Amino acid sequence: MRIITMQGRLMLIASMAILPLAIVCGLALYALAESQQDQHRASTLGVARAVATAVDSELRLTIAALDALALTEPLGTQAGAGLTQATRLATAVRRSHPEWLALVLAAPDGRLLFNTDGGVSGALRRVVDDDSLQRVLRTGQPAVGAMVPGPAGRLAFAVRVPVIRDGQTLQVLTAVVRPEAITAVLGRQRVPEGWSVSVFDSRERRVARNIDDARLRGSGPSDTLRRLLAEMGDAPDGVGRSTNVDGVRSQTAVARLESAPWFVVLGASADLAESPLRRTYVAYLGGLLFSLAYGALAAWWISRGVTGPMARLRQQADALGRGEPVAMAPSGVPEVEAVADALAAASLQRRRSEAERQQLLEAERAASTAAQAAQQRLARLVSAGAVLSQSLEEEATLRAIAALIVPSVGDLCRIDLLDEHGMLQRKLTHHFDPARTAAIAALVETRAAPADAPGAFPWAVATGRSFLRNIEDEGMPEALDPQLREFVQAFGVTAGCIVPLVARGRTIGAMAVLQAESGRRFTPEDGALINDLAQRAALALDNVRLFARARAAQKQAEDANQAKDEFLAMLGHELRNPLAPIALALQLVQRRDPQAFPRERQIIERQVRHLSRMVDDLLDVSRIVSGKIVLRPETLDLRDVVARALELTLPVLQQRPEMPVVRLPAEPVPVHGDPLRLAQVVGNLLNNAAKFTEAGKAIRVVLAVDTAAAHPQAVLQVIDEGIGIAPELLPRVFERFVQGEQPLQRAAGGLGLGLAIAQSLAGLHGGAITVHSAGVGRGSTFELRLPLHALPAAAAEATAPPALPRQVLSLLVVDDNQDAADSLASWLELEGHRVRVVYSAEAALDALAEQPAEGAIVDIGLPGLSGHELATRLRAQPATARMALIALTGYGREADRHKALAAGFDDHFAKPAQVEILLARLLALDTGRRAAHGA
Repeated sequence: MRIITMQGRLMLIASMAILPLAIVCGLALYALAESQQDQHRASTLGVARAVATAVDSELRLTIAALDALALTEPLGTQAGAGLTQATRLATAVRRSHPEWLALVLAAPDGRLLFNTDGGVSGALRRVVDDDSLQRVLRTGQPAVGAMVPGPAGRLAFAVRVPVIRDGQTLQVLTAVVRPEAITAVLGRQRVPEGWSVSVFDSRERRVARNIDDARLRGSGPSDTLRRLLAEMGDAPDGVGRSTNVDGVRSQTAVARLESAPWFVVLGASADLAESPLRRTYVAYLGGLLFSLAYGALAAWWISRGVTGPMARLRQQADALGRGEPVAMAPSGVPEVEAVADALAAASLQRRRSEAERQQLLEAERAASTAAQAAQQRLARLVSAGAVLSQSLEEEATLRAIAALIVPSVGDLCRIDLLDEHGMLQRKLTHHFDPARTAAIAALVETRAAPADAPGAFPWAVATGRSFLRNIEDEGMPEALDPQLREFVQAFGVTAGCIVPLVARGRTIGAMAVLQAESGRRFTPEDGALINDLAQRAALALDNVRLFARARAAQKQAEDANQAKDEFLAMLGHELRNPLAPIALALQLVQRRDPQAFPRERQIIERQVRHLSRMVDDLLDVSRIVSGKIVLRPETLDLRDVVARALELTLPVLQQRPEMPVVRLPAEPVPVHGDPLRLAQVVGNLLNNAAKFTEAGKAIRVVLAVDTAAAHPQAVLQVIDEGIGIAPELLPRVFERFVQGEQPLQRAAGGLGLGLAIAQSLAGLHGGAITVHSAGVGRGSTFELRLPLHALPAAAAEATAPPALPRQVLSLLVVDDNQDAADSLASWLELEGHRVRVVYSAEAALDALAEQPAEGAIVDIGLPGLSGHELATRLRAQPATARMALIALTGYGREADRHKALAAGFDDHFAKPAQVEILLARLLALDTGRRAAHGA
């Protein structure tokens, strides 16, 4: 870093003081210069406008004279005496205007009728400037033409006025004007010396100039002036910079004439305009340099009176550093003398500080010792926390507490904890000598601690206070309770600390730490350490208690869940058992007499299906909530799933006057999933639409593929025009047991589980269901989205399996529900099979021992031997080992199916089953066994 001396700093201060003034003056000078520039531009433009007005006035005078002549009577005739008289009149007028070269009268076609400079003739020349003539004929107004050379080569411009009779332009009267007339106008103007003024016609030819007019007449504007004119456009006037034809850089003003498309250009030399400004800048810079030089000189002169005393101060400071006396000398500068006084005071303070430093060193040594002790205490507490957090078992935690305290903190540790009834229970007695531990534990067990004696466990629990005493303290051990004093004397206790165990604001017991053989005594710091250890021990023991309670609660919840599963299984069994014979009885009635009670059968069938579906929904919800549902995924076409769902819900849909409108794509829609569960999802959506859509309202099913999503998806929509969904119900429509408001008769029925099951099953397939409804009475749309799955590269075309030859089987039906067994047997007999019926497992064993069967349909919940035990025994006997076994039971959980298959059954059906499918399964099993046995 660069070091700046005192003199340099003072000079900088002076410079910085002058700098703001210089900046302000510079800004003011800049503003003045801008103002002068604005004034110069305004004055230039003003002179240009004045000259333009003078030129415009001269042209207007010419137009006025021509207008007066055009109104005379001789004009307006085309030939004869009138034209001669008009010529004489024009000649007379011409003599009064020497600036005019001639007066010309022209016909509308451009022929000259007379020319005061050439006499009257029927075949005179045509007009020279036809543009201005046409402008007069077109507008009926006077016009000033551009400057052009005449027949003799002289430059002139035409001023034309129309000769109008009866509203019609008969002739055009023209004054051919010398350009010197405009030069004379410029000469009469008070143009400042050195300024140039030019007048340009409509073709940008110079008509006149106040300087060097003859030489430049007819010339065009300079290039810079052309650019200025282009920038102005159609503006009436403007100011800018340009270089004139003499090469002089000028402040240029342009003003356009009102009576003619001419303009005046005035140029003022830029050097003349800027010379006063340059003089002002030079004066400003000279004054600034002078001020800076004067400030620097003054700063140098003043600094001499400061740097000398400062040098003496440096010498005094050096003497102070060496410990030498400080010599004082007047300087005449109050600030410097104040520093000198401070140095003298610092010398005195230094001697005092050296005396105090020794005291501080001694205090620092004591603080360091205390800090080390605190650090050791903190390390012990951290270690205690780590040790106590390793286990949530009570015995292990108590052993850990004992190891932390004995022997590092005390010779003996005791802990009592409150039980659920608020009574203290002995939990820990630990001494580093096992024999002493046993003796102390025996003595404690035989005596009850006094309830209100200070130092006893009941006192610590009741008051929440700690007790710390050394046997050598004043009044000890006589101040102790007699029982405590006997204990102290019996075991040679020299010090004791009893603290309550408090965790989460609740007292859970008490802990005692005693000194005996070691002869150690407790200090207040030891008491603080024991209290901290007690807090951690209490928290660990409370965690143990909470963990035990949580484990018990978990066990209770598991037991409750198991009981719930068993209850649902039993409920499903008890509900399905009466449904099976009812459904079979209906089928038997239809088989025997299709015309018998058709309406009553339909009513019973609907109610049986409704009740069966409610049972399935309850069991499905239980499986989904417990995570026990198992999918059997495969690659399938979602169109087939929709067809299967429509088939399953056909009984519900057939009650409506119209079937749903179904739109399926022509191409397959491949997904990966369980076909039965996906059909259940779509069926639930269809059932929901059918229940809540009145007759006559439409239901539509639309299947499509969404390729615009991040991952292609299959999209199935079930759209109805039913009762709709209220906005407050829409977010909860997929929750269990949630239903919209229904009439008291609950015509829609149901438990409110169908949509919840459908959403859960869709989620298991990696998809989701969303719903949209505009409100009550406006229908609803349920949309199922599933990930698309690629079809196998070479998928074989499915072929229908060959029809099985009709077989007659020998079957055995085993069910303790006689109605169910008899109705199933009757249906099988109608199919042509030989059927026997028994009502217990023992009767089944006897019947099969008497005469074997090719297949058996067995209930699981049989009295005596269960269906599982029956299947196991049948598989163990050679005569029945190969027979087809089907479990037909009210237990429909997935776990029930697995248990049945493990017991030896070939398949498992939940009541009420579709007997056609059950019989087909029996026939397939028998055919497979025959083929295997034949091989």
